Amino acid sequence: MKNIQTTILLAAVAVTGNAFAQSADPVETFLDEQFASLEESVPGKFNINSRTRYEVFNNNAKPSDHRDGFSESIRYGYTTETYAGFNAMVEAQTVTRLGGDHDDIHPLDDAGDGTDFNQYWIGYQHEEYGKAKVGRQIYILDDARFVGNVGWRQNMQTFDAATGSFTMVENLTVNGFYMDNVNRVNSDHTKMDTSGANVNYKVAEALSLTGFFYHIKSSDNAAFSNDTAGIRATGKYQIDEVTLKYAFSYAHQEDNSENLDTDQIDADYWAGDVSATFEAFTGGLGFEVLGDGFRTPLATVHKFNGYADVFLPVKGLTNGLQDLYAYVGYKIPVWDEKTIPVKVIYHSFNPDGGSRDYGDEIDFVASYKVNEYVSLMAKYGYYMADDEFAGAGGADKSMFTFDVNFAY
Repeated sequence: MKNIQTTILLAAVAVTGNAFAQSADPVETFLDEQFASLEESVPGKFNINSRTRYEVFNNNAKPSDHRDGFSESIRYGYTTETYAGFNAMVEAQTVTRLGGDHDDIHPLDDAGDGTDFNQYWIGYQHEEYGKAKVGRQIYILDDARFVGNVGWRQNMQTFDAATGSFTMVENLTVNGFYMDNVNRVNSDHTKMDTSGANVNYKVAEALSLTGFFYHIKSSDNAAFSNDTAGIRATGKYQIDEVTLKYAFSYAHQEDNSENLDTDQIDADYWAGDVSATFEAFTGGLGFEVLGDGFRTPLATVHKFNGYADVFLPVKGLTNGLQDLYAYVGYKIPVWDEKTIPVKVIYHSFNPDGGSRDYGDEIDFVASYKVNEYVSLMAKYGYYMADDEFAGAGGADKSMFTFDVNFAY
């Protein structure tokens, strides 16, 4: 039955995309006029971000978590004009199911159901020196592996923090932060005593170097606590019509919880990704290795290790994880010079310690930008366990989502 529903929905995506395409210009023109009128009459900037999602979620390790339903996430806010370098923002977010019961939508979205302040901050920006911000805010560093907003879930992650970015020296960016609270996707407000620094220097287009240190401490959850230091190198080369990109990271992590009841961390992290793009085609491969207990409690974890979210190292994975992956992408040409970017990813998962295999996963994602305001996205992940055993990776798991997004 699930396969039939998914097939019908994919067909609906194609029909919906075509319908939007036929009416995109008049709709976009109408919205342009309405928003322009609003901006002329009210100083500052309003924002509206809406995501309507259909999600099918099957977890063979916990059948009670099976989900099949619709949910809605709306963010609505206002940012003031800038006065003498200062501005401010306030934004609320509402997450709710659309019809059905609470257990029809993803457990994390169900836990995040309701309305709360998503952001409220005061900022300052100097053209030469950099910028700073104090209050509840979205904050992302590098590839979001260690600090991110988990924007994939309906209730995103934000931080009560003071953040700053110093850019006075050419090609050098020094980021620093202090956080006393993380507002998680399940509506938990976790007390933190967390600080960090992230320093990036762009040598050239072909080489950008970053060094970082994050001191993560939580009185509410000792399992989050760790000290992580690392380095990262990224770059891009152009060879005729081929664009080559790479990213390599290393980090070492130790426990700082001072809690003898928790497992002490002393683990390494390695990651690498290389890709080549020629016209509409992209291909790449990579790896990620997390040592025993290595954890990333503030990360956008959905972005890594497969869309099915089998391996979530928020509190570390016993025996760690080795993820070897490869991907291919293509921008399918459609109408009015628009494209539908599609991407297929294959993952092979194994523990970093021990002899047992975990399993394999196939992921797929496609998106289409209807106009300046509306976009569509379909995403699928299917994890196939090699062996049935207790713990992460021990059972098959799949997910499918289709989103209709509106952003102003």
